[in-house]
Amino acid sequence: MNPRHRHSQLVARSLVAACLLLTGCSGFTTTGLDIPLLSRTGLREEQNKVVSGEAPSVAAPSNTTTPLPPKSIAEFDLGPAVSPGEQRFQTGDGIKVAVWGYPELDHTATVQPNGHITLPLVGEVNAAGLSVSELRARITDALKPYTSVSTPLLRPGDQLAMDVWQRTELSKTAVIAPDGSVTLPLVGRVIAAGRPVEDIRNEVQERMLVFLRDARVTLLPTLMNRRVLYDYQVSVLATHLEPRRAAIIGEVGLQGLYEIKGSLRLLQALAQAQVVEKSAAMNSVIVIRNRDSAAPLYRKIRLTDFIEGNAPDQNIYLQHDDIVIVPKTAIAKAGDFVEQFFARTAPMFSWWSAAWQASVAPQTADTTKLINESLKRNLLAITPN
Repeated sequence: MNPRHRHSQLVARSLVAACLLLTGCSGFTTTGLDIPLLSRTGLREEQNKVVSGEAPSVAAPSNTTTPLPPKSIAEFDLGPAVSPGEQRFQTGDGIKVAVWGYPELDHTATVQPNGHITLPLVGEVNAAGLSVSELRARITDALKPYTSVSTPLLRPGDQLAMDVWQRTELSKTAVIAPDGSVTLPLVGRVIAAGRPVEDIRNEVQERMLVFLRDARVTLLPTLMNRRVLYDYQVSVLATHLEPRRAAIIGEVGLQGLYEIKGSLRLLQALAQAQVVEKSAAMNSVIVIRNRDSAAPLYRKIRLTDFIEGNAPDQNIYLQHDDIVIVPKTAIAKAGDFVEQFFARTAPMFSWWSAAWQASVAPQTADTTKLINESLKRNLLAITPN
């Protein structure tokens, strides 16, 4: 199939689902589209059956919808946002971890969807959301248990050096055999594996008292094949970084996902998106962070005040997965606006984001343009006057 045709089908499916989300209509019918049932799209069961071509089980669909899980939103602090901050790892990033002096522990891993990387010796370590220094400290802590012998009990292969006071002829160094025993002068075979050294010494000394009037025994163990790390240093290097992007929607000429190359300030991003200054409420720009968490953060940014020199802290640095909303009308209560965004517009935004990334030419595709217009109308509908 032609790639452009496949692209058009994918975006068309997204548009159909998006329209259902916005309108909540139950009488919409179509053929040839197979849109899966998604638990958080807001589609009712009967609507999904209609879209997928199945026959509804009842004549009149229910008016109930699946509610989105509640979110606890709060404002984020502008203080840290006025500096670029450290680069933080995300899913798909490649990370090389090296342990100085122990090349067998060097490993290159990819951050998995659960945020973890898997390393030799320590196993899984969470890396997503951490900076280089934070991940290095976490791996260093995970290696600390291997800086000392965790099992002091003797085992096969270890050595026991025996000395008997004033009896140099009885001194001997013996290796614990595979069966766990060790053979010592005068006393013969003694089980040593799995026992504390002091316990073995007491038994050997008691046996020697049968032959010697004043037997004083000393046992010094040498633990063999114990892997212990000495004076190790961990280094962390990013071998591959997935693109960091921020979404810009609303009163801009080019809605889309904009790549953050190193650092990107809000005003610079809006310039790339061709903000429509005549219609945009520049003192009510909303930035949403951590949108996929149960406690997303937001901030209303006053860019007009910044441009006029009255608010130097407003031109913040954007972070990966930020959503920048440029409204058409002023927003009096930013918290209410963000709550309505998650309640009514977030599903539409998810479809829009997926369609944008799937589009081979997101700025020119007709179907993506329709989704852009629908998203703008939805944002305008929830903007408090």
